[in-house]
Parts: sequence; structure tokens; C-alpha cells
Amino acid sequence: SCGFWWVELGSDLDIVDVTEENRHKLLGYLYGAWDYVKNSGKFPEAANLVLDWVGSVPGRRESRRFMGDYILNENDLTKFTHFDDAIAYGGGWSLDEHCPGGILNDKEPASYFHQRFEKMFEIPYRCIYSKNIDNLMFAGRNVSVTHIALSATRLIAICGLVGQAAGTAAAMCMEYKTSPRGVYKKHIPELQERLLRDDCYIPNRPANDGADLARKAKIEASSTTSGNVALLTDGYSRDEVDRIHHWQSDGLNPDLILSWDKPVSLSSVEIKCDSNLHTEIQIHPNIEKRRKQRPGMPVELVKKVSVEAEANGIWKELAEVDNNLHRLIKLNFSPVRTSRIRVNLKETY
Repeated sequence: SCGFWWVELGSDLDIVDVTEENRHKLLGYLYGAWDYVKNSGKFPEAANLVLDWVGSVPGRRESRRFMGDYILNENDLTKFTHFDDAIAYGGGWSLDEHCPGGILNDKEPASYFHQRFEKMFEIPYRCIYSKNIDNLMFAGRNVSVTHIALSATRLIAICGLVGQAAGTAAAMCMEYKTSPRGVYKKHIPELQERLLRDDCYIPNRPANDGADLARKAKIEASSTTSGNVALLTDGYSRDEVDRIHHWQSDGLNPDLILSWDKPVSLSSVEIKCDSNLHTEIQIHPNIEKRRKQRPGMPVELVKKVSVEAEANGIWKELAEVDNNLHRLIKLNFSPVRTSRIRVNLKETY
């Protein structure tokens, strides 16, 4: 029901060195399984099935271990250790241990255990740069973690989060002419603020950007059915399991007005939308799980929005986005000086 994920190849060899050999073996096992399904006579329901596509690059779960200034371990994950330099999170996948022998060992289960998490765990920045090579960073499955910790941090979505942090930190290395460790020593708060502004989520770390004019504004909404406008500037850009951080309007075409005691200069408005991250949207091979999922665009997501500024009692449109496809909407315009702006949320999906 979940695909032949157990077509895994265990090896005591250097899997980097024998990649091509392993690739041929894996293809052999895969085509062998397919041949059995089609031609053994035990699966008549497969008579009209065809093999549509096969990947050509083996996915390595683990190979060489890179060492950073910190090595994330199993206890950090299960005890939810808090790190002041956290830059990513995990918890959507359990700790697990696959059989080292893979498909060639049919005497043991393909997977030994799954230890699931009750909440998100943090991944520190010190895990994504080398402890002994000054200009080396790593992101993905080669981060600085133990064997067991890797089982829960190896998932592609988590690799993507760590990759964004590594890319942002690399840009800061260039900007400040420093090393990855230099970013850790002097610029962690700024790195976290940049990630949060770009709509990342870091557990236990709200945004506190001094350049965010919305934090200094009085915010009014034309209607409210859930949450409140004060939550729009509480530093969290998404709801958590036990806490909400949103404002929801009563129906379509509401507006938000932000006002300041004195005029301010601004040239962009950034909006973080509700894409309903609690909805199951992951493509899954199990048809029963697929039935629970909601295909297509998140219906909550803002589709059309505009921003206006008030000058001498007259509202002037600064920017508009239609057919938006993103959680994070960035509206940029020529600098204006005003004491009131209005965000018109015209349409959702």
C-alpha cells in the first residue's frame, strides 16, 4: 500500500565509492519484484498495470558523517532541547531504524521501530558548518547529527529548511566577510530574523524585527470571526498545535488599516497568508490516506490583495497581486510617506 520502499540495499562497503554498482543491484531487485507481480500468476489484478517510470539515482540514507561544532543526538530530539541558535525544526517524522541488511536480509523486519514526537524539535545552526574546515557548510542528510538522530532529520522537507538556513548564512558570510562560525558568534539573531521574515518557522523563537513598522502601528479590521489583529504582530507566522496566531475575517473582501501617530516612510508590505498547514496535502501512495487529503490550492489562501496609502484624505493604490500562489506575498512599490495604509483582501481560493 505504500510502495516497495523496502527495496533497500544494505552494505558494509563505502556507498559513495560503489554508487554505480549499488545502482545496478537496486534496479535488478526492483525489476525482479515487478516481474514477480506481473508474471507469477499470483496477482491477476496487475494484468493491466504498466511500469510507468523508474528513478535512476539511488537515494542514500546515510554515508559519510560530517562533524560540526555541535552533533545533534537522540536525547536532544526526544527531550526537545532548546538551542539559542536554532534555525530549523523537525518532528513530522519519527525516529526509526531500518534493517542494515536491506532486501537481502529476510530474517529481520525491514524497519525495527518508530518513536514518534509529540511536538517539534529544534535543529541548531552549529550542526550545519564544519568544526575544522573554515569555509565549509553542509545542509541536508550530511548535517552534524548522530546515526539515530539522522533518522528523524533526513526527511526532504527538513533538508529544505536546513538548506534555506545554510543559504542565508552563506550570504551573510559574504556580506560580513566572515566565516560560518563567525556568523554563529556574532550574527545568530540576525540570521534568525532573516529566516523568520522569509516565512520560516523556528520553535520557541518569535520574530522581533526592529524594522517591522507594523509592530508600531495601530491595526484595525473591518470584521473578525477568529483570533484578533493583535496576533498579526506577535512574531509567529502560523498557528501552533495549542496556540493560534492568526486573524480571520468574517467573509470576503475585508480590509486591514494600519495607522501611525506620525507619518512613516515605506516601500513594501509583506503578508503571510493562511495556507492551512494543518491540512494533509502530502502525495501518498496509500489510497486510503489519499481519500483524506484535499487536492488543489488551499481554499484559505489569499488569491487577490491590494495595498493603498492615504494622503490628504484620499486613498491611493500602491500595489496589487492577483492569482497569488504563495503564503508569503511581497508587495513592493515606490517609497511613500503616510500615516495610514489599507490592505484590501479581495479574494481567496
